[in-house]
Amino acid sequence: MNKNMLILIGMMVVIGLISTLITYFRAEKMSPLADIASKGVAAVQRGNVMFFGVVMPLVVGPIVYFVYRAMAVRAPDTAQTTFLLLAIGVAVALTILAAVVFKMRGFVELTALHILYVAGFGWVIPMLWVR
Repeated sequence: MNKNMLILIGMMVVIGLISTLITYFRAEKMSPLADIASKGVAAVQRGNVMFFGVVMPLVVGPIVYFVYRAMAVRAPDTAQTTFLLLAIGVAVALTILAAVVFKMRGFVELTALHILYVAGFGWVIPMLWVR
């Protein structure tokens, strides 16, 4: 296994753990009131931990790897900056979508998660891969 893959796996674990903490402790603010009333807080917390702490890093990590690799092959001089701008653009779009879809419920938490993903996957990983 090469160095880049180990960095990616390590960052996926770190981002997954931080996402788990955020979504576990802020589940009551993020989740719809109907879900909390019907399932209970504990079940909603488990669902959030599985989705944001396990599924999302496992989905985003490989996407980051392949997209950055393609950008680095195509334009190696500007790949790092372009990838960061792409990550910021996607995060802004997803934050706006979350605000509209969830009617501002959990906006702060989702914004924090998007900033975490941009910082980890969009900025730190490419910076470590270049070294």
